[in-house]
This record gives sequence, structure tokens and C-alpha cells, in this order.
Amino acid sequence: MKKSIILSAILAISIIPTFAQNGVGHINVDSLLVEMPDYKAVMTTLQAEQAKFEAEAKEMNAELEKGAQTLQANAGTWTELRQRQEQSRLQEAYNNIQEYMQSAQQQLQAKEIELITPVLEKLQNAIDEVAQSMKLNYVLDASQSKGMVIYSKGGTNLKSAVKEKLGF
Repeated sequence: MKKSIILSAILAISIIPTFAQNGVGHINVDSLLVEMPDYKAVMTTLQAEQAKFEAEAKEMNAELEKGAQTLQANAGTWTELRQRQEQSRLQEAYNNIQEYMQSAQQQLQAKEIELITPVLEKLQNAIDEVAQSMKLNYVLDASQSKGMVIYSKGGTNLKSAVKEKLGF
């Protein structure tokens, strides 16, 4: 009887760390996200959009610079009224470029949210499914940018299981 109690106690003590270890998992979400093919496709699309905006802004700046050079070249021959009108036109063009850049930035941010949201949802769903299949109670984000896990020894790293769930 005494041996069975000791054996039961040893068995219980050896099982407790296993349950504790499996109750908490961790994953570096940032690292996994940048590896996802869907994320890479979103970034490629956003970079292409940004390049278009930058090309248009560069073209607008070139026109502004050309107008400034024309004003400077003709400063001696144009009347003061003509010079002021040209300066006003150039100032308006400059303001339009600034507004364009702000609008472009807002459009890029909106496009990023639109495109990245399904990717983040897909990742979250995969994490949820893996955590449930491993019977974990908690999953911590071990990404440095989040600062949520400052020490990790042991636990269950879900990265490979989530990558497998996502199919890459």
C-alpha cells in the first residue's frame, strides 16, 4: 500500500509539469506573418501602389520646378503683376502636391488595412485551431515588437504547427 501511494505521488508530480507546460504556448506572430505568402503578396501590391503615387508626385514636382525656373528666367522681363500671378500659381501647385501626398498616404493606409485584415484573420484562425488541437489554455505573442514575452524557456512554440496549418 505504501509503495502504491509513493508511486501515485511520483506519477502525479511527473504529470503536473507536462500539464503546466502544455497549458501555455507561444508564437512569434511578427516573424510568422512576414513568412506568409499572403502577406508577401499584400506587401508587393502595396509597394506597387506606393510606386505609382511616388511617380505621379515626382512628375508633379518636375512641373513645379520647371515653373519655378521659368519664373526665375523671366523675372527681368515680366511685370511685377505677372510675377506675382506666377508665384501664386506655383504656390497653389505646391499646395496641391502636398494635398496629393497626404491623400495618397491615406489611400495607402486604407488599402493596407483592407488587404492585411484577411491575412491577419487567417493567421489568427490558424493559431486558434492549433492551440485548440494542442489543448492550450493560453498563447503568448513572443514578437519583440509586442514586448509581451520577456522570458521563454519551455512552453510550446506553435510556429511550425501554425505554418503547417497555413500550408507553407
